[in-house]
Amino acid sequence: MTSWYFIASETGHALDVSGAGINPGTPTILYPIKQDASLNQLWKIDGQYIVSKQTGFVLSLSTCPINGPNLVVKPKDLNDKGQLWKYDSNNFTLDSALPFYVLTVLDPAIVNPKSLGLKHIETPVPKTQRFIFVESIQMQ
Repeated sequence: MTSWYFIASETGHALDVSGAGINPGTPTILYPIKQDASLNQLWKIDGQYIVSKQTGFVLSLSTCPINGPNLVVKPKDLNDKGQLWKYDSNNFTLDSALPFYVLTVLDPAIVNPKSLGLKHIETPVPKTQRFIFVESIQMQ
């Protein structure tokens, strides 16, 4: 049985396929965790890929700028390094294959939704760059 997770930031929000979209290129945002375990907030790890239960697509860097809101879901592309991630359990960061870049909450002051992007990892790691995987107990 596959385990599905909420990927939660320390801001109290989870990775979310915006509007429960199903098309390639749909933005990925942060939104309050939905207690009904909505499919658009559930993810699994598949090697270095983070896969959306909603779409079956993977978390992807869409385009430049690096420091802007630029994360979407797209079909897996073995040649796209913008789709490769590694979870650093010491720092609680989602590290991009791009050296020193990590998943970051870009606008923590905005209530909903929050934008995601990549930024250089900061030291010490701020809460806007820390994420945890919370296993969903529903809809396995």
